[in-house]
Amino acid sequence: MRARLLVAGTLGVCTLGLAAGCERVLSIEDPVPGHGSGSDGGSDGSGGGSDGGLPVGSPLLLSEVVLSPNEAEMIEIVNTSNQPVDLSTYYLSDSGNYYKLPVDKSVEVTDFIVKFPNGASIPGHGVITVAIDNPVNFSTHYGVAPSYSLMDTSLEKISINGAANLTNAGELVVLFQWDGRSDLVRDVDIVLAGAPAAANGLISKSGVSQDGMDADTTPSTYAADKNSIHSQASTPGSTVSTKRIALEAAGGESHDGTGNGQAGDDETSEDTSLTWDGSVMSPFTAPTPGTVPAALQP
Repeated sequence: MRARLLVAGTLGVCTLGLAAGCERVLSIEDPVPGHGSGSDGGSDGSGGGSDGGLPVGSPLLLSEVVLSPNEAEMIEIVNTSNQPVDLSTYYLSDSGNYYKLPVDKSVEVTDFIVKFPNGASIPGHGVITVAIDNPVNFSTHYGVAPSYSLMDTSLEKISINGAANLTNAGELVVLFQWDGRSDLVRDVDIVLAGAPAAANGLISKSGVSQDGMDADTTPSTYAADKNSIHSQASTPGSTVSTKRIALEAAGGESHDGTGNGQAGDDETSEDTSLTWDGSVMSPFTAPTPGTVPAALQP
């Protein structure tokens, strides 16, 4: 995903009908992943585009992940634009099989695929937190409620195999889009938090063909991913989280139009050692749920 603006520190999440400024900003038609050539999208990537109705770009990024303990596990998403973004076509997963969703929604034990509800949105320069455990345990641990939880009805549960959790040693986290009909999904942002084992890591979808729920019977094929994204050098323990410290451009993500992400970006090509913490120079720090990571604030 190509974030076009720097992140500001405004907080919050809005839901359609609950607050002003929560307009619907995406339409849903068949997308063609990897071929975003529309010219009618907003300058921040949140408006509609001719690439199947989904926006040509997305201003959303994964910004923080907590792997342990169970009651504290969370995934945070930030909106780097100054406009609200409709979340109705966005999905979140820790499964390497996420890309099969149009034809097979099964996941491994403790893995999940969830969808944000219709009408939900994230405000401009805002963040949302997704608790893996129930909201009560999350609130008890942090003293603040999550925006969403896998354990209540705030998210649409597409597939959860057993008790969902993030593996303490490391886990793939994927934010992606699907219109509910097309053969392929579209990557928005990917991180390998900690040092996941192969079973919890990224599975190559390069060249995979599948025929989803659209009207025709012709399969579509995923573009070749670079798959150069790698695990972190160390794993955040129970008192810290891993946070994004720079936008994707700093990690050399490929924007050549041939990938499986928004506008053909390749989300598997980001050098996350440069854009996420966990190094000697940028060590893990205490979790900050509901707050844009300090390094991304202007």
